[in-house]
Amino acid sequence: HNSSTVISFAMASVLLFAVAFFVVVVVAASMMAYVAWKGSKHSDFFLEAVQETYQCELSEAEINAYYDLKDRMRKQKVSADIEDEEAPDAWIRELLTPEERRILQHALMKRLVSCFDRLDQVQRDKPGNWNLWRQKLISERYWDSLVEAERFVSEEISSCVAEAGVLEPGWNAHIFNQAVHIWRQQKQQLAEKKEVKKDKEKQKKEVEKAEKRKEVEAKLAEEEKVRQEKLAQKAMDQLLREEENASKVKQRGKPKGKAKK
Repeated sequence: HNSSTVISFAMASVLLFAVAFFVVVVVAASMMAYVAWKGSKHSDFFLEAVQETYQCELSEAEINAYYDLKDRMRKQKVSADIEDEEAPDAWIRELLTPEERRILQHALMKRLVSCFDRLDQVQRDKPGNWNLWRQKLISERYWDSLVEAERFVSEEISSCVAEAGVLEPGWNAHIFNQAVHIWRQQKQQLAEKKEVKKDKEKQKKEVEKAEKRKEVEAKLAEEEKVRQEKLAQKAMDQLLREEENASKVKQRGKPKGKAKK
């Protein structure tokens, strides 16, 4: 009877241990599954910080300005009934004055230079975003929009280079380097302006700080003056009291006169 009881107790212990182990495994698996699911979801901060698509737009102002100027010149120089369909841009070289062509070239240069900020942005952002895309930290849509933005910028640059050859034969071989040079000059000038502004703001703060320091020093000097005056007055009052006390003591110490008979 005792051996049966021991066996039953042992079997119950084993069963209880098995149930407890199963519960622990299920709970652990559930927690791991929850952590994996939670980790696969981007936080609200991440969703707010990373936009759905890459933001890089061409400068429509410069593009439209060039084509509007070119269209106005064409209407002034060419009648609609005599346009050359085989050489639609021949009028630029044949009918425009050197000054008019220079104005059109200047507009094209501004259009091309405006591309380089976008090109620089894409080229700086692409490597880092490529690493994020490989780690699935940005969406396929975002990466595709970045690649598309790079393509749009490249196509616009190619269009400007081709247009340069229309305005002046051979210019298409030089306009890109000229535009890069102008863009770098503009960036340097902008950096210098920012530096000058920063220096002016620094000087202004130093002047304000010096004025504030003078105000504080003047206030402290006035407070010190008042304190010294109070100390002097206190010392004078103390001296007067001491003299008054000494006078009273002296009066009490005098001998009284003899009474008359």
